[in-house]
Amino acid sequence: MGSMKTQVIQLEAHDDVISVRDKMSWAKTERIVLVFPQHSRILTRIYDLKMLQRHAKLVGAEVALVTRNRDLRLLAKELDIPIYSKVSTAKRKNWHSSRLQRLEFHRNKQPDLHRMRREISTPGAGWQDRFVYRFIIFTLGILAILAVLVTFFPSAIILLAPATQQQTLLLKTSSSTSFNAINLAGSLPARTTSLIIERTMSVPVTGSIAIPNSRATGSAQFRNLTTLAVVIPAGTVITTQAHIPVRFATLTDAKVEAGVGKILDQPIMAVEPGTSGNLPANALNSIQGNLGASLGVTNPINTSGGSDRISAIPTPGDRSTLHSNLLMSIFDECKTEIQHSLLPGDVIFPDTMVDSQILGETYFPAEGQIGDTLSITLRLKCQMQFAQHDDLNKMALMVLDLNLPKGYIPITGSLIIHSLSTPVTATDKITKLNLQVQRLLQAKVEPLNVIQMVLGHRLRSAKIILGQSLALNSPPVIQIKPTWWPWLPLIPYRIAVTTVP
Repeated sequence: MGSMKTQVIQLEAHDDVISVRDKMSWAKTERIVLVFPQHSRILTRIYDLKMLQRHAKLVGAEVALVTRNRDLRLLAKELDIPIYSKVSTAKRKNWHSSRLQRLEFHRNKQPDLHRMRREISTPGAGWQDRFVYRFIIFTLGILAILAVLVTFFPSAIILLAPATQQQTLLLKTSSSTSFNAINLAGSLPARTTSLIIERTMSVPVTGSIAIPNSRATGSAQFRNLTTLAVVIPAGTVITTQAHIPVRFATLTDAKVEAGVGKILDQPIMAVEPGTSGNLPANALNSIQGNLGASLGVTNPINTSGGSDRISAIPTPGDRSTLHSNLLMSIFDECKTEIQHSLLPGDVIFPDTMVDSQILGETYFPAEGQIGDTLSITLRLKCQMQFAQHDDLNKMALMVLDLNLPKGYIPITGSLIIHSLSTPVTATDKITKLNLQVQRLLQAKVEPLNVIQMVLGHRLRSAKIILGQSLALNSPPVIQIKPTWWPWLPLIPYRIAVTTVP
């Protein structure tokens, strides 16, 4: 027995009975040594060691343990499992040779049909004529057929409804375009999306302005300052001497007679329309050009007839208010349009709209021009940040998996993410977002483990075992074919395990 091949399996601190069984299934030797890690607390239940001992028999091998754990050594001794302190000793020693011989005998024992046929057909056997022997042989044949039927004929389906529970966590996240990856501290990369919108808005103006309407007229009196005659061409301009002079012009050609003090009256009209041309007497006293050295001038009577009309004109306040209102309207439209363009589950950051850019701004009428209404056309590139649905899902699953209760697995597609408040973006451009994440969990069910529990048991006994060993929402349902058969199959592959909601 010492020369038999031995498979050494080094166990890890996180192994359980299922993972150890899987490792044993890959072994192709007749002896398997399970080496436990020092100071480990795995597989310390007698139920676990029984499961491993039974699985070793199924794969046709003998199992031994290498450990210094006192509790494990006591449990192994109770189950008659060989146990050693060193791997080298386990590989060198014989393990219960009498038990292995019995195991090999039962494993290799199969009916030799050819030998039985030769013995039956041997001529001259006197027992063939004896009823007792013939009855025994017939009975053995029937029993063999029944044994085959019992082993391979029945099948079973086990329907299990694993227990469920809801896993809920509160998640505080910080998101920024400067974050490149998701981490468990709550950092989340912010994505950016943009949209270009051009809109026009008009409002009535609130300002007014006096617009010159008609020109003032009057009469100018010219006085010769020389001994010569002086010609006054039409269009000669005479003005006031104020800081902003008011100008009038003669309407016809004229000539002042020679001689100092000679006087000539001429009709005049204001150069610019408006009430500014309505002057008192003697306000006009200066001649533009060379004639000023030869002639004196004044208006002996008031000038009159100049008038203004009142027109509407946009004020700076009108422009500012209209700009703000249209910008706010475009912002609101941007938020709506961008929200519609995102995928379901994406979370928009409304405070990040401040990063938007004005591409064009046109007013009509232009500044300083009159008009009853003021219009503005804005072309705006809206930019907003948002949290991507896939990033939120990844972070939620990372945190939920970290807090997954032992013995439970998540139900696929049950993840739900709720925003508990509107995202707030601070001056440092980091957005805070509070989330509630939840999903449904169901108790873990290992089909191989379930099958091993009920192999060969009666129907009622199997239901009790499963009900006591598994966390279920409802009692297990076991369907055996044929329906009148009282036991579950002895062959594992004849049993199917299905979980139902």
